[in-house]
Amino acid sequence: MTHVSTTSGLVHALDGLANTWHSAGLLNENDKDRTKLAQTMRGMIDAFYDDIPAPVVIDKSRGWPIAQIQGAMAQVLSHQPKIIATVRSVPDCAASFVRIAKPEDLDEFMASGQLMDHLKAAYISLQNGYNYAPENFLIVEYEDLIADPKSQLQRIHTFLELPDFVYDFDNIDGSTVAEDDEQLHGTADMHKVAPVLKKQHAQDPRDVLKHHYTAFCQPEFWLERPRTTPELTDLDLQLAASTTGNFAEGWRIAQELEAKEPTNDRAAYNRGWYLLRQGQIQKGYALMDRGRKAGVFGNKRPDVPTPLWDGKSKGIVMLYLEGGLGDQIHQVRYAKNIADKGCTVIVACTGQLASIFVGVAGVSAVIQHEAAFGIYHDFVVQGMSAVVPLGMELEDLSGAPYIAKPTVIKGHKKRIGLRWSGNKSFEQDHHKLFPAELMFHAVKGADAEFVSLQRDADLEFKPGWVKDSKLDTWEDTRAAIAGCDLVISSCTSVAHLAGAMGVETWLISPVLPYFLWAAEGDKTPYYDSMTIYRQEVFGEWQAPFDKIKGDLL
Repeated sequence: MTHVSTTSGLVHALDGLANTWHSAGLLNENDKDRTKLAQTMRGMIDAFYDDIPAPVVIDKSRGWPIAQIQGAMAQVLSHQPKIIATVRSVPDCAASFVRIAKPEDLDEFMASGQLMDHLKAAYISLQNGYNYAPENFLIVEYEDLIADPKSQLQRIHTFLELPDFVYDFDNIDGSTVAEDDEQLHGTADMHKVAPVLKKQHAQDPRDVLKHHYTAFCQPEFWLERPRTTPELTDLDLQLAASTTGNFAEGWRIAQELEAKEPTNDRAAYNRGWYLLRQGQIQKGYALMDRGRKAGVFGNKRPDVPTPLWDGKSKGIVMLYLEGGLGDQIHQVRYAKNIADKGCTVIVACTGQLASIFVGVAGVSAVIQHEAAFGIYHDFVVQGMSAVVPLGMELEDLSGAPYIAKPTVIKGHKKRIGLRWSGNKSFEQDHHKLFPAELMFHAVKGADAEFVSLQRDADLEFKPGWVKDSKLDTWEDTRAAIAGCDLVISSCTSVAHLAGAMGVETWLISPVLPYFLWAAEGDKTPYYDSMTIYRQEVFGEWQAPFDKIKGDLL
């Protein structure tokens, strides 16, 4: 007899045991070969299934494919683990969830909760585990199981070294493996077992998922020729047009998508960028805010019980800064606007930025993000969307400095700070990365001394004539910037801080600029001291640096 569990917590208990031993130091000199840990894990497994008389137990959990778990179980069992992975194309799985839940609002259902993210993450975890040790796996494809269940069960018996058994696929009793799906996942009958093994529908997942289909086209790594492949959509065409600077075509597609797919939040986000380009700040930010549901704008709502601020109510407002460090430096400006509405403003930010935000106008207190739940407040505002409840339009934006510039001793010679790259992967994804030597060639020869504002990455490109700066903390960086007469930077947090301090800043932007620089021209309403040098042709960076050289020399 074989026992098959419902979704089990055994693997998580074993992982917790290993972590406890590790934190207690028991995996060092006391058990450096992990022999005692393996024996204890085996004892836990035996105790967990002590009341199950079956000689073979199949424990169900998505945690078993994790590489570290597989490695541990090889020692616990004294042989490699055997993992049966039942698979199906991810769009089919997602469409099945939609059919069962029958949501009134498809977009809200796809964006809310963790179900869909969990689905995609489960297949990524499975692929990583399979790549670690494919010999440990038996892949059972949904389509094959439906088409020929007898042969698939024979494969499982062979894999587990079990004797043959005659199954009745027209009289299946699923009561022993029933799960409380509504309690676990928020949707009932997700794992309901029908009495007859047969395909339940023939509906194309494209018709069910609509514009969400492509988001679920993950690699079907178990197939030599995957059936599910991403399709080229209007959004892809729009991105291609925008990335290469064809904004007329991008705007045309944006308007078409508005008519064809008005509920598409990703399309709304893109349309918002174009409205910002046109100077329609309030409408633009409101549309970009919809990008949160699609995971392309800001962060998820902070874990606090308070409502979003409506722009009118008085009380204690938490301005929850989000995104990267540069984003947060930009967003803290709105503390003053909120305070001007008669509110007390608490700023929640990344801890390393806290000290430079303390003196910003309108800020009554600064906390780290992690402390947000424990600080009393009446309302919360997500920083990237602060413009929306504030009701701000283009003329309401201020480019005046709002972060204090410390007094530093300067020499008689003009000092120029250089920052040639930020986060490498982020800059690559947004096409902001340019050859560092272009910057150095453009500025070399100017009657000035040069200091580096670069830290962490790409320090090896710094020429000897560029002096080092102390940049260990953001207070150090603020002091280094304060000592500069001019900062030349790619689109990084350094550029934001320099602009926020009122230091003259020259920013190098790709053809498709960050949303703050979306409006045409070489100036921005957010920082009076900033000049934007724009890439003119996608993939070619010489033009903005020729302009910098001309303006500098």
